[in-house]
Amino acid sequence: MTSVSTELTDFLAVVSKVVASAADGESALSAMRNSLSETGLLDLARDTADEPDALQWLAYTVRTVAQTDPSLAFVLASRYVADRAIDAEAATEPTFALAVPGSRPVLAGALGPDAVVVLDSTTSSLHVVPWADLAPSVDHEARTGLQRADLVSVTIPDGGAALEGSAAEAAFLWDLLTGAALAGVARRAVSETQSYVLERHQFGVPIGSFAGLRALVADMDLTVAGVETALDRALEDRTSIVNLAATAGRAATSVCIDAIQAHGGYGYIDEYPLAGLLRDAIGIQARTGGRRLHVARVAERGLGPRTGRHQ
Repeated sequence: MTSVSTELTDFLAVVSKVVASAADGESALSAMRNSLSETGLLDLARDTADEPDALQWLAYTVRTVAQTDPSLAFVLASRYVADRAIDAEAATEPTFALAVPGSRPVLAGALGPDAVVVLDSTTSSLHVVPWADLAPSVDHEARTGLQRADLVSVTIPDGGAALEGSAAEAAFLWDLLTGAALAGVARRAVSETQSYVLERHQFGVPIGSFAGLRALVADMDLTVAGVETALDRALEDRTSIVNLAATAGRAATSVCIDAIQAHGGYGYIDEYPLAGLLRDAIGIQARTGGRRLHVARVAERGLGPRTGRHQ
């Protein structure tokens, strides 16, 4: 396991308290701006840019936030990737979007971005587009997951300013931080389930004493531990980022589905967070570029590029 400094541990404790105290499913994330700024969350990517453990700070912060507020975790991940890609002078409130073939880029508009850093997955190029150039194309489509992130679809105009040499770094950081967010969502689902099966009683005993449920929750825990290990491995060895990117989304959705099953009928109602966590996990997974993209990268690593008529 990657070691964590005392300073980071203390920071994450503060982050947990701030996010927990401000979390409210009915309020906009923009209402949290002051507390986010005071805590240092908004500018964390810029403030840690020169630190040797900067990526750990960003990844662990996103994972911690995701356990309480997946929408905010996604917003912060988008902000951190954009901040690492451009100078603060170019944009003070940037966000990030991944452009993949066959669909319009989707981005977080919750904090009112002034520019969008767009990574084209086809050309592996990175561009910066002023928000004013995107505003006419913004489409607020109805979505069930990441509701407070205010996800919007946009059409990217031609001619955005290219960022030389930054695309690979942005792709790595996006995979890392969305993987961290998915790990956080999945860990929350495990924690909720562990608490529920210990509190819920049948026949005079906690349902957590039933062998079937114990095995189910244990498997959930092991699945999340695998994603957390992949996250730490990616922080230590960048070449292993494909493992995290290819497994985190499926693992998080699987764990959330198992958590709903463990809760029985209660798992489907809004009084419990499980169905919402599943929607958020699916929402984050959809923004990562899709499992097929990442599985293809894993296959290429072991088998080489595709050749011949099946390409």
